[in-house]
Amino acid sequence: MPRHRPRAVLALTTTVAAVLGSHALTPAYATGPAPEAAGTQRTQHGVTLLDTLTVPAGTTEFGMPFGGLSGIDYDPRTGEYAAISDDRSENGKARFYTLRLPLDWARFAGDKPVLDGLTVLADTTGEPFTAKSVDPEAIRWTAGGDSLLWTSEGASNSGQPAFVREASASGAYLRELPLPTAYAPVRSASGTLTSGVRNNQALEGLTLSPDGTKAVTITENALVQDGPAATLTTRSPSRLLVTDLRTGRPEAEYVYEVDPVSDAPTAPLPPPVNTYSADRGVSEILAIDETDYLTVERSFASGVGFAIRLYWTSTLGATDVGGEDALSGTETPMRKKLLYDFTLSGTDADNVEGITWGPTLPDGSRSLVLVSDDNFGFNGGVTKFHLLSVPAAGRTGRELVDLGGQPSSKERPSQSERSRTPGRAKK
Repeated sequence: MPRHRPRAVLALTTTVAAVLGSHALTPAYATGPAPEAAGTQRTQHGVTLLDTLTVPAGTTEFGMPFGGLSGIDYDPRTGEYAAISDDRSENGKARFYTLRLPLDWARFAGDKPVLDGLTVLADTTGEPFTAKSVDPEAIRWTAGGDSLLWTSEGASNSGQPAFVREASASGAYLRELPLPTAYAPVRSASGTLTSGVRNNQALEGLTLSPDGTKAVTITENALVQDGPAATLTTRSPSRLLVTDLRTGRPEAEYVYEVDPVSDAPTAPLPPPVNTYSADRGVSEILAIDETDYLTVERSFASGVGFAIRLYWTSTLGATDVGGEDALSGTETPMRKKLLYDFTLSGTDADNVEGITWGPTLPDGSRSLVLVSDDNFGFNGGVTKFHLLSVPAAGRTGRELVDLGGQPSSKERPSQSERSRTPGRAKK
């Protein structure tokens, strides 16, 4: 299988210490880096892209297409990952995989993931989902590893609500965590969506608090009544929702501002779509501690490709908007800081939709594993697993509120500074 192996030294800089905490940094890897292309930045703020594993489109496992991977979560007790497919029960059954990604020092040890199993998700009826009745997006092991939480974006255009559900390890339905009424799609008499989650811009992100007692979701873009979706000139006020897993009730809610779309489309998508497309949204979230998170913002423009960026963000100092049916625009949003920009890394990240903490690396730093959704080969998409490292101090993160919030314009590369890949749409 084709591979892309960036051979980068794990260089931990003082910049990341300011962002991630005041703990002592661990030694860098002693292995020497291969020369990088001019302008390539595989290490940014101390976060380093170590390796990328590519799975060819069209790969089949357990009798179903191995693709559409939209969420991933690592279980340190077993060394296994759960990876959910966003198959709407059209190419195969709605499902998740259990797999392993063995490491050799600070790289993937093999040329493909080790697939341990495929689990079909059951609807409330106990049967597999029917075609187009679900849109799986994110997955997390619960504390103890006996069950999993997962999300569906639903389909607001047809009145299908988004949801957060708990399933057994065998895929059986256990319960649903109710969402606030503000999330429910509502349409006018003419059919226009007037409130609730936007179509295909709902619950892409899910994480658990470090103690496993709270589920945290984030919408890809703003609820219809809260403000616009991200454009080339405007941000979008998404909602981050904290739910108590014991009671199943919402506990707090905050505004997270998605940055503007990175690029304008330059060509239409291929048939049967044939339209120009550009968007940006939060495709995943990962807890660092009780208040701080990593977010993945994915921007796409047809003819240009994907721009994937990782941010550090915090609820500290943000307005709790829990119970509000609509935002007023006066709320204090969560502060955020750009940590890693894949467009500067020399690697085409593709359609990244999943992120998880991985195993501790030999030097004591912590790994991050990201996965891209291949859209089942549409427009050239492929599944990629990315291995990144962050200093051990990156598990704390109490200093974000002192960093000044939004990244400066110097941290936002111009179009000419970024690598380019022909556009591939998100599904």
